[in-house]
Amino acid sequence: MGRWIGWFLAGGVVAGCFSAAARAGDCPAQLRMAYNSSWLPYIEVTDEEIRGSDVQLIRHTLAQAGSTLQLRYVPESRAIQMLRQGDIDVLFAASYTKERAAYAWFSQPYRQEQNAVLVHRQTLQLYPEIKERAYFLMLAARRLVGTYNPSGFYGEDFEAIKQQQPVKNRSLAVFEAERRWELVVNRRADYTIVDRDAAVSGLRSHPAAASLLLLPFSLNSAPVHLMLSKQTISAACVALIDQQLPTNRITAHAKNFPAIHRSILEFAQTNTR
Repeated sequence: MGRWIGWFLAGGVVAGCFSAAARAGDCPAQLRMAYNSSWLPYIEVTDEEIRGSDVQLIRHTLAQAGSTLQLRYVPESRAIQMLRQGDIDVLFAASYTKERAAYAWFSQPYRQEQNAVLVHRQTLQLYPEIKERAYFLMLAARRLVGTYNPSGFYGEDFEAIKQQQPVKNRSLAVFEAERRWELVVNRRADYTIVDRDAAVSGLRSHPAAASLLLLPFSLNSAPVHLMLSKQTISAACVALIDQQLPTNRITAHAKNFPAIHRSILEFAQTNTR
């Protein structure tokens, strides 16, 4: 989610350059982050407070960068558009895509996400072969009815299936996670896609947990990031935030990130000359 990791570009150390480029005051005094419901263990919304592992990490990171976190309730269906317009500053647990990078900065990854498939046990009885990833993908393309977050990204393999017109026609696009679980429980959908850790937490208290099952494979494994609006957040602020993020859990993905952050580094360096 030694603790601090330097990230390298050809010919130099990124961390050292970030240190010179990112100055106090580069970030706004407050950063507005969207939330909409509990998603344990990452966020827990109660009458008294909003907490959770991601919320705690982000609060600490922003404090180290000289900012405070302001949480704003935003329906998930509106969150990305509001970030794009600059009406909010930050989304958490975001997957990097080229399309999103056109209007948003991405921090260095702060944890590794495992996407899993949640099914009803009766679905597994009908299609026992879906316990294997390749067979699941084949049946998802040909027959199964899925329900998933329409703004979610679950890896290139599933994305290619999701874009097929027959799959679009029978899929159920639902933003609310609780509603997606209900559709599987009531067998109106054969499967939904979940964050594995969040689903394990949810199954502990779900009233229909005995009828549900996580398939044993990972549909997709990818680092997640803070996603910051280019309308309101500067590249220098992103560089400063990156300095504070603990990234020890995703060391294996360090080689993927210099290319994504090259533009941020160059911008920050240019603006300190």
